[in-house]
Amino acid sequence: MTIDLRGFLDKVREVRRADLIEIDREVDPRYETTAIVAKLEERQRSPILLFKKVKGSAFPLVTNVCGSVGRLALALDCPIKNVSARYAEGAERPIAPAVVGDGPVRENVLCGADVDLGRLPALVYHEGDSPNPYITGAIVVARDPETGKSNLSYHRLMIAGRDRTTIFMERGKHLDGIFQKHVRLGRPMPVGVFMGIHPLVSLGALYSGAAGVEEYDIVGGLANQALPVIECLTQPGLFVPAHAEMVLEGVVAHDELADEGPFGEFTGYGTGMTRAPVLRVSAMTFRHGCLYQDVVSGHLEHLILPMPAIERRALADARAVVPGVTRVSMAAPFTTIVALQKTDDAQPRAIIDKLLRADIYAKHVVVVDADVDVGDLRQVLAAMGLHTQATTGVHVLPDELGTPLDPSCPSPSGRVAKMGIDATRALSQSRRVTRNTIPQAVLDAIDIAELLKK
Repeated sequence: MTIDLRGFLDKVREVRRADLIEIDREVDPRYETTAIVAKLEERQRSPILLFKKVKGSAFPLVTNVCGSVGRLALALDCPIKNVSARYAEGAERPIAPAVVGDGPVRENVLCGADVDLGRLPALVYHEGDSPNPYITGAIVVARDPETGKSNLSYHRLMIAGRDRTTIFMERGKHLDGIFQKHVRLGRPMPVGVFMGIHPLVSLGALYSGAAGVEEYDIVGGLANQALPVIECLTQPGLFVPAHAEMVLEGVVAHDELADEGPFGEFTGYGTGMTRAPVLRVSAMTFRHGCLYQDVVSGHLEHLILPMPAIERRALADARAVVPGVTRVSMAAPFTTIVALQKTDDAQPRAIIDKLLRADIYAKHVVVVDADVDVGDLRQVLAAMGLHTQATTGVHVLPDELGTPLDPSCPSPSGRVAKMGIDATRALSQSRRVTRNTIPQAVLDAIDIAELLKK
């Protein structure tokens, strides 16, 4: 199997044809593509959109590639209900990438003065966003100058000139740590930026684990084969997928900042203007017939794509504290539901403390009993209503590291208050409480289809 975007789109055409809409008419990169995605979501649809003509660019645009759990399941070759488990399984058996000498992404090469980011169909998404267009489907590869380990991560890039963008890096995340090492060394950080890739590459890049884990290895584990990578032309020692649609190479200046934003983030709210490091592009390579891939900020793809990685990390962290954790669900931004086979009433609090301190994106954690479906918010809310006493079951951590992407965050430092809710049944009830049940034999004897015959 070739691990590339085109192969995945062909597979979608073959087995999920309704999941791909190809649009022939020209679209405006300012707001219109976002409006189309929003209109479809109102109708509870989230297909891949392939815009063949984008005003001001010769490149076709594809977006919403990972905008449904069904397509993640298709990429992982598993049922929808097994997506998170299949992701965790693949991540546990990593396969290193295979270095190759050439690849389709080198079919067109522009260097130096020939680089022109204005050729890209980069988008402006929302009213109130910066008038400068953004590259949002960008995976950045950089190398730790101390350990030599490479890191993959998604970052928004605001186009600020012919060969210049800003790059937004959250404090405390791995790329920011690598960048700070380069700053201390007094030198720029070399990067490769690639777009137009198979969902497995996206899922691998979003792996949430210890610093030093090679995300290319995680991609290999998810695909059950090595990912072919090629060395950058102008940034030696960095490798990018040989079958990516497009690659930008360059350096992030260690001593230059520029205004960045405002930008509408995955929370559905905009962030204000910030100062961000500047990325100077030294080379731009792309395939013949290059498909420019985008992620529409603040909509379903932006929320769904990170889900398997976040759930895997939360499940591992929770089980490290209490082995009886059975399932984890990311129910909403900054909100995690944990199902627990409880053997001690102190266990929910231990899970809450661990998760809220382990991840800047964990802000609210709800722990329920194992017989509650964490994917059914009605059941979760019922558990909170029936089993939680606010004086003993609600735990507030008043000053923890969060993210300034949280619209309620009171300061640029990202320090926030976090909350955990123990919605499990007490093991020893203070008064006798029994659940309503119906004898199973009676349930089994009833034929609903027969009763409803007219």
